Amino acid sequence: IWYNLLRGLSKVAVIVNAFVIAFTSDFIPRLVYQYKYSSDGTMHGFVNHTLSYFNVSDFEPGTAPLQPGHLGHDVKVCRYKDYREPPWSSTAYQLSKEFWAILAVRFAFVIVFQNVVMLMSDFVDWLIPDIPKDISLQIHKEKLLMLEYFMKEEQGKRLTAQDNHSHADCTSPSLDNQSPPQPCSRPIFHARAGW
Repeated sequence: IWYNLLRGLSKVAVIVNAFVIAFTSDFIPRLVYQYKYSSDGTMHGFVNHTLSYFNVSDFEPGTAPLQPGHLGHDVKVCRYKDYREPPWSSTAYQLSKEFWAILAVRFAFVIVFQNVVMLMSDFVDWLIPDIPKDISLQIHKEKLLMLEYFMKEEQGKRLTAQDNHSHADCTSPSLDNQSPPQPCSRPIFHARAGW
């Protein structure tokens, strides 16, 4: 039962690690940017691609910074790390198509990572058997010897049962007196006159 528990625990660990790699690192967003959104196939412009726009006039009352002019100039737009539509879009501050593309790739990575690790685990399991070959041959020989022994025992029991059965047919126990059973005799042929 411990083998099954540890095997299940290892599968859960593989899935958890796949989610950690996919959702807590920039590994997937970098790949998606490099192969889908980059104009020259490099990482140039990746940080700008991950930042969304926020119009400071859209602050809710009481949530704006108390001293907005401490930078020395008037700030109209802020940038923050997220994949959302800009304020001038018709769907302002909604999740962008880049977010959904990256999310789909993250889930695909989890599935591929899990299957690759499981296949490698099964391959190593097949490559290195649990029982060494000489011990498995010894176990196989012992099973054959045990099978032979059981077959001989069954034949011996069958022969003993047949002997007992034939012996019981040849005896005629007397119910009236307690004399021992008499053995069977061959039929007697009476000689006819003239022979």
